[in-house]
Amino acid sequence: MYCIRSIFTLIKRHQPITAIPKINILKTSFKSELSRFYSKVIEDESDNIINELCNGDPEQEKKLRILMLEVEVMRQDGRCAPNILLSKHWQHLMQLETRNQRTKYLLYLWKTEKSKENQKAKKEARRKQLEEMPPEANKEYPDDITYGISERSLFLRIRDQSINNFDNYRNLQAIIHGLPIVIDCSYEDYMVYREAVNAAKQMTFLFGDNRIHRDPFNIHLCNVNTEGSFMKQLEKNIPSLKESWFPLNIHTKSYLDIFPKERLVYLTPHCREELTKFDYDAVYIVGCMVDKVNNEPLSLAKAKRDGIKMAKLPLDRYLEWAPGSKKNLNINHMIPILLDLKSTGDWEFSLRHIPRRKLMETKILAMQKALKNTQLSKDEVFNNFKKYSNLKGISSFKNRRSSSRKSLYDDD
Repeated sequence: MYCIRSIFTLIKRHQPITAIPKINILKTSFKSELSRFYSKVIEDESDNIINELCNGDPEQEKKLRILMLEVEVMRQDGRCAPNILLSKHWQHLMQLETRNQRTKYLLYLWKTEKSKENQKAKKEARRKQLEEMPPEANKEYPDDITYGISERSLFLRIRDQSINNFDNYRNLQAIIHGLPIVIDCSYEDYMVYREAVNAAKQMTFLFGDNRIHRDPFNIHLCNVNTEGSFMKQLEKNIPSLKESWFPLNIHTKSYLDIFPKERLVYLTPHCREELTKFDYDAVYIVGCMVDKVNNEPLSLAKAKRDGIKMAKLPLDRYLEWAPGSKKNLNINHMIPILLDLKSTGDWEFSLRHIPRRKLMETKILAMQKALKNTQLSKDEVFNNFKKYSNLKGISSFKNRRSSSRKSLYDDD
């Protein structure tokens, strides 16, 4: 009996000793292999980005590795930094000089990433909600036909792609029969990256507004830098931009090489001559520039250098501008104004595309709303603005507006 007990005790003692180390060895080896795999993937991605951007330059490589370390420290500290950064993002970060600029750019990328994640989560939640919703039992009799979006309909459904093809076909007709208009894209060197992205956004709106008009322009983009940030952002906004069938003319050469010089008219707010009526034989040029940082009259200098005619919109004749509002209009406002002017010839109808925030009437109404308790009249509020404006009252402005309208019609 003693021998049997001793055998069982020896088995019980040796059983945990042999089992536990094996399990620990397996766990540690698996974790080490997993961490080694992920670190190798991250190292491979960073090395690929460094090789792509630096091209063997040791100074650029050192700068990029410091930036990668700076972004990783921001992530570890819990600050706003995106989880995924592409090579174009690293390239733009290398161009930023101060840490404050890099922090703002990383914050912008982080907000964009989180908004995409939220949109994806909302779509997934909506899909699950639609799957779980029971079918509506609104039938009075079992043979009744159910009408709705997912059921039968009385009308043929017109899809977004059909509307898109219809608008593009109208724009293709404008390329053959429409009046040409030029968008001068030679100002990219005078804009920072944010302004170039904003200009591409305005160009996207311009293309959409032009093609839904009943008589669109034949748009020509001239002096285009195909490798610049403007075109890269525009291709991102319009993925089919480089397709052969896309209804937009893109030229890397100047407008002087495409159109005769005597037909060209450069629209700039810095000249003195006003545009009284739309000339159907002229080719109007609009500069594609966002001048939040650089306020120099570059379009005026460009027109003088090329030796072509200049004109500006008669904004002071028909509109009352608020103090401090610039008269530089976006390209997505200029083209709709010219489209309506070409179709109707009415300046008051065409200038409806100008943002209301630039006008004195909006400022006065905002002031009246803010000073509602004081019970000031519109004339009294307007007189308070006299020290900021050169006008003498609403009545004088109305008289000046009617006389200018009469002189304009007399010129016709």
